[in-house]
Amino acid sequence: MWIDYGFGAKRPGYDYQIGVKRLELKKFVVDEPFARTFDGNCCPRFPMTDPNARTRHPLVVQHNALVNGRFDLTTTETRLFLAMLAQIQRDDAAFVKCELRVQEFLDAASSQNYGHIRKVLENFAGRLITLETLGTDGQRVLTQRTYSAIPLLARADYVEGEGLLVLRFNDELQDYLLQLHSNFTKAQLAELMKLKSAVSSRIYWLLREYATFGKRTIALEELKAILGLSQGYDRFNNFRARVLERAKAELAHTDLPFTYSTRSKGRTVTHITFLFKPVGPASPSRALPGAPAAAWEAAVRDAGVSAKSLPKIQQQLQAGIYDERYIRYVLDTVQAKAKAGKVKNEAGAVFTALTDAYLLEDYQKAQQAAARTKRTASSAATEHQRRKLISKLEESRNSLNIIQTAVYYDEHTRPAPLAVVEAEIAGLEAQLRQLLS
Repeated sequence: MWIDYGFGAKRPGYDYQIGVKRLELKKFVVDEPFARTFDGNCCPRFPMTDPNARTRHPLVVQHNALVNGRFDLTTTETRLFLAMLAQIQRDDAAFVKCELRVQEFLDAASSQNYGHIRKVLENFAGRLITLETLGTDGQRVLTQRTYSAIPLLARADYVEGEGLLVLRFNDELQDYLLQLHSNFTKAQLAELMKLKSAVSSRIYWLLREYATFGKRTIALEELKAILGLSQGYDRFNNFRARVLERAKAELAHTDLPFTYSTRSKGRTVTHITFLFKPVGPASPSRALPGAPAAAWEAAVRDAGVSAKSLPKIQQQLQAGIYDERYIRYVLDTVQAKAKAGKVKNEAGAVFTALTDAYLLEDYQKAQQAAARTKRTASSAATEHQRRKLISKLEESRNSLNIIQTAVYYDEHTRPAPLAVVEAEIAGLEAQLRQLLS
């Protein structure tokens, strides 16, 4: 069987075609050599004359429904998935084949073991994702949600002899990965590549979706399902040690370190709350167009507010009555009152505070108080710096006086240290003027 890859050559390898019900394996033979050049990254860089050249993008993007999808990938499969995401261009209207070097994902021994490669490829090609079904316009359906099980890949080929994997996403995922303009999450590829485990990578995405909130609460069983860990983690101590603590240690070296707390019902842990520093959306040198992800929807749903109530809150946001920071304030305030026993119906309290905006005045006062605290801290820091500069300036002037009057300096030895100290004084005086301006 001959396979034409559209580059003027036919190559040997294993061809996996994935469907919902079956996986077919075909063996085909060599026709002619096919040369490629690489830039040393996990994605190949084609010669400039190749019209199909695709380079790795520093930013990777997913629809939030995919971020929260239920699937289980190995560490190797996670890196393959990220490499495929990185080759998607912002103007792509359809998926294209992604060529990856086996050596970038497997160690030297495994990359030469064709049986192992074949098994890796077969497993990856068979992965299914359970995720929220989008409407015909590619947007979430807030009133009545449905879920679909979709194969991750349309096909996966291994080119024996050249060490190439040729992968292509399933077209059913186009609405979740191509030309996204709303309800998506962006992340820096460089940060994700710091993570060693697939579970840590998924948790990073889940927290990145809530980047502007600095907090995400998720039911323990839901988190297990998202991570594909529904079985084998019945004891929370095992889940804490093997999942939460590992992810915490790995994300500590990224731009999204976190701590966490638990919520229990009796002696059973029911929810995990992740806490991290609120940050803006990822912004590389070449950002994709479109609005940031609507993280507030999932946050409000986590508080128990029904999906049919979300459009009313959306109207308040669009009318400019408040912004997403008010939603975070409401969630934090109501949760604190619920823990203190002052609120019995948390979902109802959140919904009322968002539709009636009765906490808006308190929120604005809190914002003003925070601004005053920030100004006070800034003024204190300025005063500390001013005193430090004055002290250094006084020391330098004393040194200048010594150099000018000391008898152990003469006309030959005095000019050099004198010039150094005078320059130092001039620099300190300039810093002081700038600080006080």
